[in-house]
Amino acid sequence: MRKGESFPGDQAEIQFSDAFVEYLEDLPPAECESVLVDLLALCGNPAGSHPLSNRGSGDRLAGWNTLDVLGKQHRVVFSSRIVGDVGLIEVLCAGPRRADAAYDMANALIQCGRLTLDEATELWQALVLLDLLAEDIGLDGWDFRPEPAPEGLIRTVVAAGLLDETIALVLSKDEIDAAMSRGWGPEGPDPEAALRAALARARAGVDAGDLGRIMQGRREERCGAALPRAGAACIRRKDHPGPHRATA
Repeated sequence: MRKGESFPGDQAEIQFSDAFVEYLEDLPPAECESVLVDLLALCGNPAGSHPLSNRGSGDRLAGWNTLDVLGKQHRVVFSSRIVGDVGLIEVLCAGPRRADAAYDMANALIQCGRLTLDEATELWQALVLLDLLAEDIGLDGWDFRPEPAPEGLIRTVVAAGLLDETIALVLSKDEIDAAMSRGWGPEGPDPEAALRAALARARAGVDAGDLGRIMQGRREERCGAALPRAGAACIRRKDHPGPHRATA
């Protein structure tokens, strides 16, 4: 995409190649977060710093864009386009600006076909790999609704007095399993402890004040955008900012 063009709703599915995830893993935590913050801004400015072209007959850079990061000491090579009315950002690689290192790596990856569906990693999966919370890079990590738990499990946790049905309906199987395992107090079922345990299954360190907000957010209408790379619908709330999300 070119300067002046935009994604529908300033939203996009963001996918990383394995090579880019490995690059992030080698950065100090603060620099990793800085790069991710700059990448999230591509949802609102999909052109990045500038488009690339083939410098010589051996190049395969046409159609890709670059984004300067870390005080313009490094550059990221990515593509941005709209597929089926949904924005898509595919991040190929990154490296130091000196000696065009990032471009040489991009050429090598493109020529050997490293960016494939099987090797692409969703932004949200990458955060888990990098041990980062969505909130660390300015995202709301809670505005999603996971695949619902089986009906029998929902009935069981409700009958046990651990969770209300309205809450159980928006929790995943793993979350309800956690509630049933750790939602008990000295006098029997403890609904607050059960809900806290369920949400801790998704992310550690849930404050009591978060519980109502998170549950309310899960009951809101979903985005539902059909994500071209993931082959799934976005599970974040409708009109969410920035990147789409395919998995919990």
